[in-house]
Amino acid sequence: MPPDALSVVVPAYNEARRLETSLPLLAEIAAEAGAELIVVDDGSDDGTAEVAATCLAGLPGAKIVRLALNSGKGAAVRAGVAHARGGSIVFMDADLATDLGDLPALLEALETSDVAIGSRVMPGATVDGATSTRARMGRTFNRMARVVTGLDLRDTQCGFKAFRAPVAQLLFHLGVVDGFAFDVEILALARRMGYRVTEVPVHWHAVEGSRVDVMRDPARMLRDVLLTELRWRRTRILAALPDIDLTAVSASTLLDPDGDEIRQALTA
Repeated sequence: MPPDALSVVVPAYNEARRLETSLPLLAEIAAEAGAELIVVDDGSDDGTAEVAATCLAGLPGAKIVRLALNSGKGAAVRAGVAHARGGSIVFMDADLATDLGDLPALLEALETSDVAIGSRVMPGATVDGATSTRARMGRTFNRMARVVTGLDLRDTQCGFKAFRAPVAQLLFHLGVVDGFAFDVEILALARRMGYRVTEVPVHWHAVEGSRVDVMRDPARMLRDVLLTELRWRRTRILAALPDIDLTAVSASTLLDPDGDEIRQALTA
């Protein structure tokens, strides 16, 4: 692919019905932009992969990645990033809750940042249809995540994020959280590694059928955030990073399994 091409990753678990509506829209945008569209079927049992194959038939560069078992949104996005070949990588939710009209602004932010994330609370953002329970849960989780990790970001959980490709490849290579809290881990890693993260206001509307269980998932997410912070405080994997300009090092060099001095330092 051209070095300036875009890869769009869409994680999907039992999203056959939604994809019938959302994928034709994404496919049209991908075709116009010459972008690579990757759907990751996270162990679905409702024909998600088959629907995706039908919707993406004939689209150059389209890929369908199938995980054998349902592994979590973080695992699905990680798999998509591993298959992406564009110079910029975006992931977005299958329900297209975030207005696709916000995509140009997200990509424009990458001209001066390494990571750009959609924000539903920045000035200029709009939110429509969110229940009070979901809104309260989101605000509470974000506050707790900020306290635990020290992140200064207002909205870590919006499913609309863009990365320079080498940055995404390294962050997701290092990340281990499979569940909904994977965003916090990736963003916390980005901050620790000195990457520039920019929040971009988006227009978001609630879509019925959310995969988040408001009774069960918040506790799991908080647990993952706490474990993540403990893991990265104790590990030596980031010890060499202050002396390395990561924006000037290719991902292939850092992730080369044969290793060089940088790779050896990262995994010491």
